[in-house]
Amino acid sequence: MTDTTTTQFNALLLDIEGTITSISFVKDELFPYAFENVGKYLEEHYHKPATQIILEDLRLVAEQQAENDLAVVRIREPKKECIEDVTKNVRHWIKRDKKLTPMKALQGLIWEEAYQKGEVKGHVYPDVFPVLKIVENRKIPIYIYSSGSVHAQKLLFANSVEGDMTKILYGYFDTNIGLKGESASYTKISAEIGVPEKDILFLTDVEAEAAAANKAGLQTRLVIRPGNASLTQEAKNAYGTIESLEEIL
Repeated sequence: MTDTTTTQFNALLLDIEGTITSISFVKDELFPYAFENVGKYLEEHYHKPATQIILEDLRLVAEQQAENDLAVVRIREPKKECIEDVTKNVRHWIKRDKKLTPMKALQGLIWEEAYQKGEVKGHVYPDVFPVLKIVENRKIPIYIYSSGSVHAQKLLFANSVEGDMTKILYGYFDTNIGLKGESASYTKISAEIGVPEKDILFLTDVEAEAAAANKAGLQTRLVIRPGNASLTQEAKNAYGTIESLEEIL
């Protein structure tokens, strides 16, 4: 932990993976579940309107990605071939950890079914819920910003190991607001929630995200958790670090 002590803030913005949820939960449970079940899910839900909208978006993304990635196939129209092509692309993108909005939307639907069946419970670190309750009691709004879809975010928190956490969360942002490594995204979030950049505290485990938020004028802290990528000393000095959310109180 550094001696960067200013933690006066009027809104709290949280990353998920590696910040309040373990990287292993996302990488070892959620991603493999989507990888294994994407074809099965599409077979069972192919004709649903929500699925069809996502498939059209994935078709456009595949066209763009195929220009520079030989492993990506263009998605054919017939149902059987469509499912085959989408499954191939999504599995490839999961392996590559691509941040593609329609793929995240499809993952969200797959995970929704997993949560409903009780096959998955959303992990949060033990320090998270007690601290967020204190922040909420102080009338400070709490927001989530993750590359995972808003739908997937809500599912995780509605079905967490702590129970339904959505009651203490004010709002959610995903890549529809912009990429997390771009400062303009944080400016947009500030405008949307109606809180000046300087009064927002953003917690993340990723240096590039902290840098982008800091450039936009937000307060930032880098979160150190077991299994997270190592941080440079330069970033630690620039943004400060915490190992528990208790340190922001």
